[in-house]
Amino acid sequence: MMKGIKGIHHVAMSVPDLDRAEAFYCGVLGFEIADRFSFGPSPESDEVTGVRDAAAKVIMLRAGNMHLEIFEYHNPGVGEQSGRRPVCDHGYTHLALEVDGDIQQVYRTLAEAGVKWHAPVLDDLEGEGYAVTYGRDPFGNVLEIQKLSNGNPAHISHLPHWKA
Repeated sequence: MMKGIKGIHHVAMSVPDLDRAEAFYCGVLGFEIADRFSFGPSPESDEVTGVRDAAAKVIMLRAGNMHLEIFEYHNPGVGEQSGRRPVCDHGYTHLALEVDGDIQQVYRTLAEAGVKWHAPVLDDLEGEGYAVTYGRDPFGNVLEIQKLSNGNPAHISHLPHWKA
Protein backbone atom coordinates (compact mmCIF):
# COMPACT_ATOMS: atom_id res chain seq x y z
CA MET A 1 0.00 0.00 0.00
CA MET A 2 1.17 3.54 -0.69
CA LYS A 3 3.18 5.10 2.13
CA GLY A 4 0.93 7.32 4.24
CA ILE A 5 -2.29 5.38 3.44
CA LYS A 6 -3.69 3.11 6.17
CA GLY A 7 -6.66 1.70 4.26
CA ILE A 8 -10.30 2.47 3.49
CA HIS A 9 -12.00 4.56 6.16
CA HIS A 10 -15.49 4.97 4.71
CA VAL A 11 -17.82 4.84 1.75
CA ALA A 12 -20.36 7.66 1.39
CA MET A 13 -23.80 8.02 -0.13
CA SER A 14 -26.36 10.76 -0.56
CA VAL A 15 -30.00 10.10 0.37
CA PRO A 16 -33.17 12.24 0.31
CA ASP A 17 -34.11 11.46 3.95
CA LEU A 18 -31.42 11.08 6.62
CA ASP A 19 -33.90 9.95 9.29
CA ARG A 20 -35.10 7.08 7.07
CA ALA A 21 -31.50 6.18 6.28
CA GLU A 22 -30.63 6.12 9.97
CA ALA A 23 -33.68 3.94 10.68
CA PHE A 24 -32.57 1.46 8.00
CA TYR A 25 -28.80 1.41 8.48
CA CYS A 26 -28.88 1.59 12.30
CA GLY A 27 -32.27 0.11 13.12
CA VAL A 28 -32.21 -2.76 10.63
CA LEU A 29 -28.52 -3.41 9.94
CA GLY A 30 -27.32 -2.46 13.43
CA PHE A 31 -24.66 0.06 12.41
CA GLU A 32 -23.81 2.57 15.15
CA ILE A 33 -23.60 6.35 14.96
CA ALA A 34 -20.02 7.52 15.31
CA ASP A 35 -20.73 11.18 14.53
CA ARG A 36 -23.52 13.49 13.46
CA PHE A 37 -22.89 16.93 11.95
CA SER A 38 -23.95 19.41 9.30
CA PHE A 39 -22.15 21.86 7.05
CA GLY A 40 -22.62 24.77 4.67
CA PRO A 41 -23.52 26.62 2.77
CA SER A 42 -20.10 28.23 2.79
CA PRO A 43 -17.27 28.93 0.36
CA GLU A 44 -15.27 26.14 2.04
CA SER A 45 -17.98 23.49 1.62
CA ASP A 46 -18.49 24.56 -2.01
CA GLU A 47 -14.77 24.25 -2.66
CA VAL A 48 -14.34 20.86 -0.99
CA THR A 49 -17.44 19.22 -2.50
CA GLY A 50 -17.36 20.94 -5.88
CA VAL A 51 -21.08 21.67 -5.38
CA ARG A 52 -22.50 25.21 -5.45
CA ASP A 53 -24.25 26.20 -2.18
CA ALA A 54 -23.39 22.79 -0.67
CA ALA A 55 -25.24 22.23 2.60
CA ALA A 56 -26.02 18.91 4.24
CA LYS A 57 -26.84 16.98 7.38
CA VAL A 58 -24.48 14.01 7.81
CA ILE A 59 -24.13 10.87 9.89
CA MET A 60 -21.00 8.75 10.10
CA LEU A 61 -21.77 5.16 11.02
CA ARG A 62 -19.54 2.44 12.45
CA ALA A 63 -20.09 -0.55 10.18
CA GLY A 64 -17.87 -3.37 11.40
CA ASN A 65 -14.58 -3.08 9.54
CA MET A 66 -15.16 0.42 8.13
CA HIS A 67 -17.49 3.44 8.27
CA LEU A 68 -20.46 4.47 6.15
CA GLU A 69 -21.08 8.21 5.74
CA ILE A 70 -24.57 9.31 4.72
CA PHE A 71 -25.45 12.80 3.49
CA GLU A 72 -28.81 14.55 3.11
CA TYR A 73 -28.02 17.58 0.93
CA HIS A 74 -30.22 20.68 1.14
CA ASN A 75 -28.70 22.80 -1.62
CA PRO A 76 -30.64 23.68 -4.79
CA GLY A 77 -30.47 21.24 -7.68
CA VAL A 78 -30.05 17.96 -5.79
CA GLY A 79 -30.90 15.20 -8.25
CA GLU A 80 -32.87 12.07 -7.51
CA GLN A 81 -31.24 8.74 -8.19
CA SER A 82 -32.97 6.25 -10.41
CA GLY A 83 -33.89 3.21 -8.36
CA ARG A 84 -32.88 1.05 -11.31
CA ARG A 85 -29.44 2.52 -12.13
CA PRO A 86 -27.52 -0.42 -13.63
CA VAL A 87 -24.61 -1.63 -11.51
CA CYS A 88 -22.45 -1.65 -14.65
CA ASP A 89 -22.60 2.17 -14.98
CA HIS A 90 -19.33 3.91 -14.18
CA GLY A 91 -18.90 5.09 -10.60
CA TYR A 92 -19.45 3.35 -7.28
CA THR A 93 -21.57 0.31 -7.92
CA HIS A 94 -22.56 -1.13 -4.54
CA LEU A 95 -21.95 -1.52 -0.80
CA ALA A 96 -21.07 -5.12 0.09
CA LEU A 97 -21.97 -6.49 3.53
CA GLU A 98 -20.22 -9.63 4.74
CA VAL A 99 -22.61 -12.00 6.49
CA ASP A 100 -21.59 -13.87 9.63
CA GLY A 101 -24.28 -16.49 10.11
CA ASP A 102 -27.31 -17.56 8.08
CA ILE A 103 -27.32 -15.58 4.81
CA GLN A 104 -30.87 -16.75 4.01
CA GLN A 105 -32.12 -15.26 7.29
CA VAL A 106 -30.30 -11.98 6.57
CA TYR A 107 -31.90 -11.99 3.10
CA ARG A 108 -35.40 -12.45 4.59
CA THR A 109 -34.89 -9.85 7.33
CA LEU A 110 -33.71 -7.24 4.84
CA ALA A 111 -36.56 -8.07 2.46
CA GLU A 112 -39.01 -7.47 5.34
CA ALA A 113 -37.24 -4.13 5.96
CA GLY A 114 -37.87 -3.03 2.38
CA VAL A 115 -34.82 -4.21 0.44
CA LYS A 116 -35.83 -5.12 -3.11
CA TRP A 117 -33.64 -8.06 -4.13
CA HIS A 118 -32.48 -8.56 -7.71
CA ALA A 119 -32.41 -12.35 -7.21
CA PRO A 120 -32.50 -15.00 -4.51
CA VAL A 121 -29.21 -15.83 -2.78
CA LEU A 122 -26.96 -17.83 -5.07
CA ASP A 123 -25.28 -20.42 -2.86
CA ASP A 124 -21.76 -21.80 -3.14
CA LEU A 125 -20.94 -20.27 -6.50
CA GLU A 126 -18.50 -22.44 -8.43
CA GLY A 127 -17.77 -24.51 -5.30
CA GLU A 128 -15.71 -21.68 -3.80
CA GLY A 129 -17.64 -21.25 -0.55
CA TYR A 130 -19.28 -18.06 -1.76
CA ALA A 131 -22.98 -17.10 -1.46
CA VAL A 132 -24.21 -13.76 -2.80
CA THR A 133 -27.03 -11.55 -4.02
CA TYR A 134 -27.67 -7.88 -4.79
CA GLY A 135 -30.62 -5.70 -3.83
CA ARG A 136 -31.68 -2.06 -3.41
CA ASP A 137 -31.92 -0.18 -0.12
CA PRO A 138 -34.95 2.10 0.44
CA PHE A 139 -33.25 4.81 -1.67
CA GLY A 140 -32.22 2.68 -4.66
CA ASN A 141 -28.57 2.24 -3.59
CA VAL A 142 -27.26 -1.23 -4.39
CA LEU A 143 -26.44 -3.51 -1.46
CA GLU A 144 -24.68 -6.85 -1.74
CA ILE A 145 -24.83 -9.51 0.93
CA GLN A 146 -22.13 -12.12 0.71
CA LYS A 147 -20.97 -15.02 2.80
CA LEU A 148 -17.51 -16.38 2.19
CA SER A 149 -15.98 -19.53 3.67
CA ASN A 150 -12.91 -18.89 5.84
CA GLY A 151 -10.87 -20.62 3.15
CA ASN A 152 -11.90 -18.12 0.48
CA PRO A 153 -8.92 -15.80 -0.16
CA ALA A 154 -11.23 -12.74 -0.10
CA HIS A 155 -12.64 -13.56 3.38
CA ILE A 156 -12.37 -10.53 5.65
CA SER A 157 -10.20 -12.44 8.15
CA HIS A 158 -7.39 -12.51 5.56
CA LEU A 159 -6.97 -8.72 5.67
CA PRO A 160 -3.58 -8.03 7.28
CA HIS A 161 -4.97 -5.65 9.92
CA TRP A 162 -8.32 -7.36 10.55
CA LYS A 163 -9.32 -7.76 14.17
CA ALA A 164 -12.42 -9.80 14.95
